[in-house]
Amino acid sequence: MSEGKQLSPRERRFVEEYLVDLNGGQAAVRAGYSENGARAHASRNLKKPRVAEAVRAAMAARSKRTRVDADRVIRELERIAFADIRNYTVSGNAGTRLKAVAELSDDEAAAVVELSGGKEDGNFRLKLHDKKKALDTLARHTGVFAPQRTQSQNPYATAERVREVILGRLARLAEPEKAD
Repeated sequence: MSEGKQLSPRERRFVEEYLVDLNGGQAAVRAGYSENGARAHASRNLKKPRVAEAVRAAMAARSKRTRVDADRVIRELERIAFADIRNYTVSGNAGTRLKAVAELSDDEAAAVVELSGGKEDGNFRLKLHDKKKALDTLARHTGVFAPQRTQSQNPYATAERVREVILGRLARLAEPEKAD
């Protein structure tokens, strides 16, 4: 940050609180702004170049410190999204059985959320993380499901369509009077 562009104590506190959950409104309240105007204060703070830069710098420092970055998160989502049940079983003369935990690769183990059963009968139950949720998250991140803005989402286009419908109905109502 350049000279003269220091954060105020409240802005500094806002940045610290924003990193907790990336919720601007809650961060503003925790930083001492009133609850009624918290969202507006958060929005204004995040638009200030010095505050936005402080947030970016703090997030980069945290990422470096924790060694958790977007690439690592995406890799973990990939492990879940592309898990294949066939990698968890072994077929043999006695039928198909689950692999022992020690036999699982790091990628396979990362996709497992629960291993249960097996106490009495030796039959284990394997539960994987939510594959669809991981795929949806990756798809949004990569733009596979990029939202396409339709006219119905544009308030001006919607107002114009309503106007056309009303004018059309008025015109139809006026037509029978002309026929008389």
